[in-house]
Amino acid sequence: MQNTAVKTLQRRKEHHIPVRKIVTYLLMTLYLLILMAPFLIVILTSFTSDYELGAYEFHLFPYEWTWEGYELIFTLDPNAVNGVPSLLIGFFNTMWQTLIPTVGGLFVSTLVAFVYSKFRFPGGRTLFLITVLTSMLPLGAFGFVGYLFYMNIGWVGGSRGLLPLIIPGLFGSAGTIFFLRTYFDSALSNEIVEAAKLDGAGTVRLFWSIALPLAKPAFLAQFLFAFVGSYNSYSAQLMYLYDEKSLWNLQLALSELTGMLNEGNGYNNARCAAALVALLPLVVLYISMQKYFIEGINIGGGKE
Repeated sequence: MQNTAVKTLQRRKEHHIPVRKIVTYLLMTLYLLILMAPFLIVILTSFTSDYELGAYEFHLFPYEWTWEGYELIFTLDPNAVNGVPSLLIGFFNTMWQTLIPTVGGLFVSTLVAFVYSKFRFPGGRTLFLITVLTSMLPLGAFGFVGYLFYMNIGWVGGSRGLLPLIIPGLFGSAGTIFFLRTYFDSALSNEIVEAAKLDGAGTVRLFWSIALPLAKPAFLAQFLFAFVGSYNSYSAQLMYLYDEKSLWNLQLALSELTGMLNEGNGYNNARCAAALVALLPLVVLYISMQKYFIEGINIGGGKE
């Protein structure tokens, strides 16, 4: 009798559905729907004809699917250069204007973080403290001062406007240095460094063969942060490159195009299409780097 009662109780537990878990999943699903609703509306609007958007009351799905919005942003573009749409030019400009300072700055930040983490030298703590404090400065407030500085040294005007956008980024980022130093402290043990030194590895060998491969998840996570920040940059490009249409980045080209479309009546589908075209590269980048991004955020995975 006792065994039968125990088995019955176990069966009830197996078939029991926890109410708390169901409520949690329902709330998360509701949150996901609320979060994705604006994106869904933008996607569906981009495939709706402008006539349908203006002639009927609001409805979620279009009666007739069309590529009209995407055709407009590539054909109705007053900022096209030699017949090439500004969005296309802006995309390629964004790639090289973003990748050069991002990759170069990340390499320098990784090297500095490795030195701060694994080497002890006079004044090291003070230098690291100064580095961290610079990340707390409101750099946006120094935009005009920076413009005057670069103008005085001849870095403003024409293609020279690229220099303030690329050169400073090559020296790394204080926030990235802080993050990677913490990563090296937890993921790269001092015993491994000492063992490599005993085997004859020098500082350069330590960095290239041990530290850099180990920091790959954190490096790629910081690359994603830096790339997105530079990809979405608008004010700096507006300040230094506005007179050079051939050097516009994607955000500047998108802003000018949507501003022109806002002056006319309608073109809601074209504005939504332009926003999706600008968003698509970031979605692809995140999906392809999602694994490394999550690994890089979870600091402290190293074992002694």
